Amino acid sequence: MSCCDSRLVPGGTFRETTVSSFLLDTYEVTVGRFRAFVEAGQGTQASAPEVGAGQHPKIPGSGWSADWKGWLEEDTAALKAALSCRSACEPATWTDEVGPNEDLPINYITWSEAFAFCVWDGGRLPTTAELNYAAAGGDEEREYPWGQGLDPSHASYDCLGDGSPARECAPSDILPVGSKPAGAGRWGHQDLSGNMTEFTRDWSGQLPVPCVDCAILERPSEGAYLLTHGGNYQQSETYQGAAHSGVYRSPGREPGVGVRCARNPPPAE
Repeated sequence: MSCCDSRLVPGGTFRETTVSSFLLDTYEVTVGRFRAFVEAGQGTQASAPEVGAGQHPKIPGSGWSADWKGWLEEDTAALKAALSCRSACEPATWTDEVGPNEDLPINYITWSEAFAFCVWDGGRLPTTAELNYAAAGGDEEREYPWGQGLDPSHASYDCLGDGSPARECAPSDILPVGSKPAGAGRWGHQDLSGNMTEFTRDWSGQLPVPCVDCAILERPSEGAYLLTHGGNYQQSETYQGAAHSGVYRSPGREPGVGVRCARNPPPAE
């Protein structure tokens, strides 16, 4: 397994939503990948992305905004402290030193840190439309990324990841990325449901209909609310559907929210 593998999602239409072809990381960003970002001095106010970085090639204005710099931690020491959450956040996957969590998905990151990571890693945040499309298998319009029916062989959800009874949540319910190969999506992506809910580029609201390479770029009039995609290890079956969206308030940190990056496909030869 390569933690940094990306797979092509061929463009098409899903429920009046059309997306162009794009690359999507096979796995959620791991602690090990995020550690390289942090150790490079990234994710802080002193190393904020350039304005416009991480823009979707067909969605003008979707790149980094100078307004978000203040949502980043002041320096690396402050970032590490926020990621570990100390004793207040038992399920935090981050550790200050390399350890057994390197293949777990990173959690307790903010949306702005996720955005900055994807830029640093040569990608961008996927749109809600892109993640919905990838998880539903495009025009196959799957109920779940793998097809029909849900059980613990497909995803870590409802606190069942470690084999304990439902709703008995523990840090051990967060599994190494790719632990549920039976839950792979149409194009081979892992954990599109379960493990971590994932950040998207969109502010909260309704996507336009029809949607063609669209994203919600207008910030809500009240609060900094953004859309997330998919269910996580804590949530029940209700939240695991291929097109499930949630809401996140920036710059909060949550145990069940992580990220995977999208990338622009190479030019056609």
